[in-house]
Amino acid sequence: LRARLPEYMVPAAFVGLEALPLTTNGKVDRRELPAPTASTSSREDDAPLTPLQEQLAALFREVLRVERVGAHDDFFDLGGHSLLATQLVTRVAARFGVDLPLRTLFEAPTLVQLSERIQALPSRTVTPPIPTVPREGDLPLSFAQQRMWFLEQLEPGQALYNIPLALRLTGALDVEVLRRTFAEIVLRHEPLRTTFLE
Repeated sequence: LRARLPEYMVPAAFVGLEALPLTTNGKVDRRELPAPTASTSSREDDAPLTPLQEQLAALFREVLRVERVGAHDDFFDLGGHSLLATQLVTRVAARFGVDLPLRTLFEAPTLVQLSERIQALPSRTVTPPIPTVPREGDLPLSFAQQRMWFLEQLEPGQALYNIPLALRLTGALDVEVLRRTFAEIVLRHEPLRTTFLE
């Protein structure tokens, strides 16, 4: 089916039945349909996993919540779908320090295939965190702040960078919680409490 249908149209599981359970009205009784079980189609002839494949298998098990993943088991046959694929790709990128497009998992859905793709990817350069610089006194304006100051000098009192917004709230509003929330946002983001002194 994958050769003929887009991925979202391929059924996640097939369950064979002799007959469909019907309601008294002759419609399919969906509550009586058996739930598909997670595939455990791991091949017995799987070779031992490489260290990279072992780590990938752990991520597969974690995301899919299955007990065993073989080298040739397909992520989607084991119950994976697009949301779980996104989770897996995010975890793989974080674990191995690579930029892995989501498309790669659809193209290489087994441990063997995915590990080959990961090995072929360049390692991402880890950018060290920007150190906090101790400061004393005032800081110079950024170019964007200089532009804002200049426009204020040209047309004082204009609300050039204000964005009006109206919200309709339903239900009770705890004004104190709202006030504390805004205060926390302002405390966390320094540009919201920046002033220009001449």
